[in-house]
Amino acid sequence: MPPFVRNVSSKVLCLLFCLLVLAPDSAIAEAPVVETPDAVQKKLDNGEVVVDMENIGKTRFVTGRVLIDQPPDKVWPIMVNPFEFQQKISPRMKTCEVVVDKLQKSILKVTMDTFPIPDVTYLVESDYTRTDGGARIDFHRIGGTLKDFKGHWVMNPAHNGKKTELVYSMYLDPGFYVPQWIVRFGVKQELPRTLIALRKRVEEVVANNSALEKKTILAATPLHKHHVAF
Repeated sequence: MPPFVRNVSSKVLCLLFCLLVLAPDSAIAEAPVVETPDAVQKKLDNGEVVVDMENIGKTRFVTGRVLIDQPPDKVWPIMVNPFEFQQKISPRMKTCEVVVDKLQKSILKVTMDTFPIPDVTYLVESDYTRTDGGARIDFHRIGGTLKDFKGHWVMNPAHNGKKTELVYSMYLDPGFYVPQWIVRFGVKQELPRTLIALRKRVEEVVANNSALEKKTILAATPLHKHHVAF
């Protein structure tokens, strides 16, 4: 799973707690916003995070899209490394245990501080796949506190390979009764903040010469060092 999903899931659970107390009984209608590709691209080029929803089968995912001013090989080692998030991007991540560590697969046991509700601990399995010029991650929950979450992350070169476009989709079921519109609202509120924090961390490493976290996983090996045929 992309590490920032862990950041989103913890913040969403806290937000859900507040919404369940403060939100009215009637659901807020989710009116779809249809934008042209040119309008979306303009927002990305202006540094905005574009948040939307998409249906995959019978499941409705929240999606996020962001543009980072660095090529994919600079973004990948930070985006995939959970310890980058624990130290720099997601202060709510209390512990991260690597259960399975392979170039194309990982299983992580993560504990998040979700105050004011009890800590959340869960297992997530991720599959890492090279694509034409980019990469893809598919993740899903296999155990732990959360009832279900799943999704994917697509990373593609943009602007002739000088930048990176990231597209992320996630479905979350916290395991207690709450309307899905509230869950999606929580994800949509927190997703942009996490993506912006990720982009900031990439710039710190590349532009400001900050050191990468030494602790990492095999999947976070820089893309150009992969010698495995995907």
